[in-house]
Amino acid sequence: MSGDGGPGERVRESASRDRDPTNRDRDPASRHGGSAKPPTLRGLLASVLAAVRSRPAADLALVTLPLPALLVGVSLLPGVEAWRFSLATEGVLENRWSLWTAFASSFVHADPVHLADNVVNYWLLVAVAYPLSVVAGWRRRLLGSVAVYLAVVPLVSAWATVVALGGMTDAPTAGFSDVNSALLGYLVVVWFAALAAEWERDGDRERNGDRDRGGDQDRGGNRNQTRRGSPADIDPRWSVVAVFASLALAHLAPSGVGYFPPLPAVGSLFAVGAVVAAAGLSLATGRPRVTGLGLSPERELLYVTGASVAAAGVIGSLVLVPFGSNVFAHLAGYAVGFAVPFVGVLADAETDGGGG
Repeated sequence: MSGDGGPGERVRESASRDRDPTNRDRDPASRHGGSAKPPTLRGLLASVLAAVRSRPAADLALVTLPLPALLVGVSLLPGVEAWRFSLATEGVLENRWSLWTAFASSFVHADPVHLADNVVNYWLLVAVAYPLSVVAGWRRRLLGSVAVYLAVVPLVSAWATVVALGGMTDAPTAGFSDVNSALLGYLVVVWFAALAAEWERDGDRERNGDRDRGGDQDRGGNRNQTRRGSPADIDPRWSVVAVFASLALAHLAPSGVGYFPPLPAVGSLFAVGAVVAAAGLSLATGRPRVTGLGLSPERELLYVTGASVAAAGVIGSLVLVPFGSNVFAHLAGYAVGFAVPFVGVLADAETDGGGG
């Protein structure tokens, strides 16, 4: 998730761990050119415990407990079934009750199995999104994004559902899956942002090592360039390519529900958008590189797990949609979930460009 020195530097390393959690996660063998050992269960558990201990307990509790507790609490309220959003409503703003149910329905569930499914999915997403946010330096951005999702996604997903299905059925809709889909969109962006942060810190260490050796030269006396800002690194803006590609897949592949058939025209537009975005970013930042960082096996596992959860989430919520699921609410949540942190990525790029 988010260097190297002799015994005399251990005190400084310990003091700086909260500022740079990667100090202890980088594998010493890979830093010094040795071969990294394969991950073991003991090593993975030790890595998880170290990561947990490095964060304040309140910080971890804030992202793991309040929302599931809220969902369980709401499910225990009497008469909460009336809070489900009816598709017989002509619009989210039709009256105060429709506005309330458009918002509250995201926190209501049809039965305990539906509730448990969304709580488990929330924990699964947070389990990878939070450590990646720590690596990227996005802890506050994660909390801010979740606050926006809770306020905005229920209304946007209700509106999208009415637009898509309002004339077809008067069935009620409910469930937290739209907000979970927003977290899925966030996960895609923060995965790229965390990798970009790894490259930036790797470049910092490389430059610091060159200065400690008295110069930035190779054995032949030639000047070397550090990797920071190099076209061979990765830019968080590449996340837009992944999102466009996933939306193309969602609209081109057959889904598990009859009301969402393949839409080749829409899917092709997203596919073209992914290609155009990839071409533009290749010209602006160079081809992305996700290897060569020499990460510890546990850290590599974090990125593999994050990518696997994101891929499974896209397939499970946008492609192979279970019968009875609201794919339009998932799409709306996913779009908002991506857009909120991506605006921050664009602002960061603008700030870096203006300062450079």
